[in-house]
Amino acid sequence: MNKTPAPDKPPERQLRLQAEFAAHLRDPENCPAPAGVEDRRMAVYRRLFFGNLRNLMARNFPVLRRLLDDAEWDRLIRELMVEHRSTTPLFPEIGSELLAFLADRGDRWLADRPWMAELVHWEYLETCARLHEADPPEPCPHDSERSAYRPVLNPTLKMARYQWPVHQLRPDFVPDQPLEQPVNLLVYRRHDDQVAFERVNDFTLQFLLRMQSNADSTGLVLLQALAEELDISPPDRVIEAGFGMLQRLSQREVISPILPA
Repeated sequence: MNKTPAPDKPPERQLRLQAEFAAHLRDPENCPAPAGVEDRRMAVYRRLFFGNLRNLMARNFPVLRRLLDDAEWDRLIRELMVEHRSTTPLFPEIGSELLAFLADRGDRWLADRPWMAELVHWEYLETCARLHEADPPEPCPHDSERSAYRPVLNPTLKMARYQWPVHQLRPDFVPDQPLEQPVNLLVYRRHDDQVAFERVNDFTLQFLLRMQSNADSTGLVLLQALAEELDISPPDRVIEAGFGMLQRLSQREVISPILPA
């Protein structure tokens, strides 16, 4: 006959100690430290745990950090620790936890800062592009006929459309109202490992999205399909302009390889 272990015996005692320890680190004002642990020692853990997360998030969201004063930033990190449970153990993905926190419990932050969720999303995309494991394609010549040109997206490319000018936010520029027209932004890493940013029009964004879902299509086929979708007839001028767009995107390393001169 199996006996249920007493709550003060291992492993139950160890599990209880770990739970009390973690709860205290997250919320020291409302959760007491485990009994029998010297507060001087607990203070070291409290300082390290909070300080590491505080600094890690500041590196992931440098613009947001500059837009919040020290007290606001500390309050945000503390609320994240107390109210949110992370799902990733990976430091490069830790920014996604702030996104999830704002989506679930961010009303009190977004009420006075309606731009905050989009800014966090934009800065997270920048981190994703910077730390992406794929190697950006190096520029190279392309000798085939233009009609056979098959563009390839930079694998580090991230694209999004925003209602707020997230690429321009700074302490001396925080608008009260969203943009009259949404802004389309790209962020990616070049072959020299520098992160690059681009603002593009709706046509370019639609083309890149179409590329993303039709990786085997030539540039000509993609442009023809987009002209048809936009009900532009005849499509010749759109296609001609589109090849100019492809060349510019190639030169900026958004796509590869580079078109011939």
